[in-house]
Amino acid sequence: MENILVAEDSFALANLLEFVLSNAGFNVTVCHTGSLAWQAAQKEEFDVLLLDQQMPGMTGIEVLTHVRERSPNQDKPVFLCTAKTHELNLQVLQEQLEITGVFHKPFSPKDLVEKLKSKLQMTSVR
Repeated sequence: MENILVAEDSFALANLLEFVLSNAGFNVTVCHTGSLAWQAAQKEEFDVLLLDQQMPGMTGIEVLTHVRERSPNQDKPVFLCTAKTHELNLQVLQEQLEITGVFHKPFSPKDLVEKLKSKLQMTSVR
């Protein structure tokens, strides 16, 4: 069972993601602030990280910057969720921080599960 870190400050969306991802076979750890997500990423190894961009404490980009610098998850696939599509230069961020993919809110939970599973299958084949 793959471990996934979900960092999402909206309790409603976090609960939905936890439900959908758990039913899809993931072991889910949910953090409601960027600071808590960073702490979790330092302590535990995950197979994939799903980070909301706009969170209290630290943004998803700030969490990812720290993760890429020093954590047991430095090389793990990371997906960013954002409603700020037009305010971020996503192409540059994807290249600089090796973001695996971006989900633009609102997004389909079914599509999210399919993309996560697809990426993890590709990663395990290597």
